[in-house]
Amino acid sequence: MTVRSAIAIAAASAIVAGFWYRGERFLAHNGPTFDEAVHLTAGYAYWTTGHFHLNREDPPLMKLLWALPVVRRDASRYPATVAAASNDDHWHVSTALMYHSGVPPHELLNPARRVNLAFGCVGVLLVGWWAYRLWHSRFAGVGAAAFAASDPNWLALACVLSTDTGLAVFTLLACYLLWEYTAKPAPGLVWGIGISLGLALATKFSAVALVCGLVAAALVHGLRSGRLALPNTPANRPTLMAGWEFAFRIGTIAFLTLAFTYGFVQFDHWGRGLKFQLTRSEHGDGMMYLLGELSRSGWYHYFLVVVLAKLPLGLLAALGLALVRESVFRSSRLVFVIVPPLVFFALASYSRVNLGLRVVLPVLPFLYVLAAGLAANACCRWTGRALLALCVAWCAASAIRSDPYALSYFNEWAGGSRGGIHIAADSNLDWGQGLPALRDYLQAQHLDAIYLSYFGTDRPESYGIRFQALPTYGRVGSPGGETIPPQAPRHVVVVSANNLLGIYLNEPSTFAWLRPREPIAIVAECLYVYDVTGDAEALTHLRQLTSQ
Repeated sequence: MTVRSAIAIAAASAIVAGFWYRGERFLAHNGPTFDEAVHLTAGYAYWTTGHFHLNREDPPLMKLLWALPVVRRDASRYPATVAAASNDDHWHVSTALMYHSGVPPHELLNPARRVNLAFGCVGVLLVGWWAYRLWHSRFAGVGAAAFAASDPNWLALACVLSTDTGLAVFTLLACYLLWEYTAKPAPGLVWGIGISLGLALATKFSAVALVCGLVAAALVHGLRSGRLALPNTPANRPTLMAGWEFAFRIGTIAFLTLAFTYGFVQFDHWGRGLKFQLTRSEHGDGMMYLLGELSRSGWYHYFLVVVLAKLPLGLLAALGLALVRESVFRSSRLVFVIVPPLVFFALASYSRVNLGLRVVLPVLPFLYVLAAGLAANACCRWTGRALLALCVAWCAASAIRSDPYALSYFNEWAGGSRGGIHIAADSNLDWGQGLPALRDYLQAQHLDAIYLSYFGTDRPESYGIRFQALPTYGRVGSPGGETIPPQAPRHVVVVSANNLLGIYLNEPSTFAWLRPREPIAIVAECLYVYDVTGDAEALTHLRQLTSQ
């Protein structure tokens, strides 16, 4: 091993260690997001009951992996009685497991989150390795890994139980192995591509877009005089026939891998889940929000706006500089770095499932790899490396500022997380993660009870928060809380960003009267705090809301 290689390995190790440390901080400061309890409970149910009835909206792979630490600790806490009484309603079953099992929610959740955080680390390393192989530069490899590790979006989604990180890692792996295969075909790579594709399909239904992206990349590769064929295929075999044989082999391996995750006999659940996702507009997803507007149908340009607002400016700058360098376009093999994520992004935009940047998370690792092209061994190499170092430092500064609430990150152009509410919300800003921070804030301010409109499925009472419930979204069961007397010394209202905007509420204008007022604090960058003591108009609105 050369000195340069040792330095690169040490740098990559330090980057991953820093990423994990920041992830632990995230876990310590952020509560469960909207779907985490459901995903964890579903995985727990799969292991303990042997059936995939719960949460069919998502394939089972990541849920099975997340639940492993919980099952190994205690496999007897599954609330079978609640499941039977609610006809396997995953919201009620997950509430019973998380808040009535006798185990503190964070002790169930955080071990599962660390499984996902490990996937995030794998993604960081894979990005760095591909950049090193692609650009023939250790500096590029370290730079790409640093871009991934310093992106608050990658960190946040690696720290919550969302299938997006797993899909992003398997997508990247499948494309990377296919890229390697074009240089040196080998049977092991065929198996690796097929298994990676199958695991992606077993992670999230939107992996179907990955299949489309790989097919498109293969076609572009063929048009550029490339050839995809099984190892040892005779050179005189027609290109189309050879390509079909290759695709059939990959597809067969992917299919068997996918079926294996369902235990083969319950594979029909995958088809049912895919049908639900393809027809989800018929089930209703509520309102979507962009640039101050609400819509039930969404926007085709949503993800373009969100990418520009949520990605670190240092990354965007490096990406732009890398794309204008001649070296980026020299290799025809770049089609496997550019075409699959482009197709994925286009299909996601066409679907108009505008739920947040997380929907297009599989695109981001490819951007890290391309941005590292600034350090490619080409003309003006040292200038490119200097620019790459500056862009990485810019990203690192953004990462430090975003901690420990990386989920709510918006870049400087968007005005940071506090300006981001004017651009996008939902899982971009407020996914229900702020109750631990709210508990700490109330203790520091010596506030006994508040009026609360919390968006999410977490439970304020599990943190000792006393509250009077206002209209909200996500609460399972009774609204809970207590009544604050009119003669209370202070009247403080806390509203989640999503509820403030009215995105999922039955009446979007429910809190329109609060929006012109200046909050006294924004807790965890997503909970807006207003002191309306002595504000007659505001107190009148509160009386109307609490009397409904």
